This record gives sequence, structure tokens and C-alpha cells, in this order.
Amino acid sequence: SRYISTELGIRECLFVGVLTSKTTLNSLAVAVNRTIGHHIDKVLYFTGTRSRKIPHGMYIVTHGDERPIWNMYQTVKYIFEHFSSEYDWFFLIQDDSYTESDRIKSLVNHLSINTDLYMGCPQEFIGGDTDGRYCHGGFGFLLSRSLLIKLQPHLETCRNDILSSRPDEWLGRCIIDYVSVSCVSEYEVGALAAELNHLPD
Repeated sequence: SRYISTELGIRECLFVGVLTSKTTLNSLAVAVNRTIGHHIDKVLYFTGTRSRKIPHGMYIVTHGDERPIWNMYQTVKYIFEHFSSEYDWFFLIQDDSYTESDRIKSLVNHLSINTDLYMGCPQEFIGGDTDGRYCHGGFGFLLSRSLLIKLQPHLETCRNDILSSRPDEWLGRCIIDYVSVSCVSEYEVGALAAELNHLPD
């Protein structure tokens, strides 16, 4: 049925990617899986490297390098290459984050799938030399499929040209520089959705 859905252009709603590491895969990532694994149809765990012992029943993607920026780049690239034709929304969280998966699912059901959305906890860039705000990785952030499609051709340029010590800030700079979209809060998105729903036809 997955292939029939793809042929018809029917996509699932929400994909969740969890950013983990060799040291926390068997502890924090397992805890996240217990929390959201039963609520979300597709959850993948992304790590730079891993030990030989891996948790049972979790789908793990290993990038082969622990550098944080490289891992974020590889994760977004992997998601685009393997899942952009199957899902409308992509939520990325760190394994030490708490997330209410039902709330995120409910929210995306009320949003237009054609929106270029980058939603999370907005933060000012360190140094203030970049306009706009990035989404803090510690709280998780939501990317729309349409934004991901526009971002994909620029990922490698961002990897080579944008200097940052924080993967969430690096991604935010990439999105702002090449898609001209700044991080917005869930409150801002919810208010906009409510406003649009109350507009006369």
C-alpha cells in the first residue's frame, strides 16, 4: 500500500527524527522511544557512531562521524533522500528532549502542507550578525516538506560555507540564507492558523 500511496501522491503526515549519539543511544534514545514510539508512525534515530549493541525495535541510521554539524547535515540529507516523497512534516528532536508527540501531530493536521515552515523555540543568533532567528535544537523543531525541498539543493554549500559550533544554529543560518525563512514559535503558528480558519471564504 505504501507504493500505491506514493504513486497517487498520498503522503503520511508526520516523520520524527531523533538525534542521538553512541553514548546515549542505549539510554536516552531508548527512553524517547518508549515515550513517542507508540504515537508516531515513523521514528528514526540518527547517530554519528554506535556500539555493537543496539536497542531492539529501533530504526537506527549511523553516519560514521561524531562531528555535530556533519551529523545534522547528513541527517537532513538522509531524510530528504528517503522520506520527502512520503511525509508532509518532519520533526527533529535531540534525545534529551521531552516532546508531546500528540500535540505536534494535532498541530500539523491544522496546517497547510504548502507552507514553508520552520517552527520551534526561536533564538537570536550569537553575535547578532544574521537577521532572523534559528530554532533551538533542545526543544525540537518542525520542518515542512516544501521547505525541505527548497533547502536540499543548498545543503552542501551550507556545509562548506557556514561556520558554526552549534548544529541547530548552522541549520538555521542555512534555512535563512537560502530559503529566507526564519524560525517561528508554535504560538505564532497556532495564532496564524486560527486566524486563517476564521477568514470568510
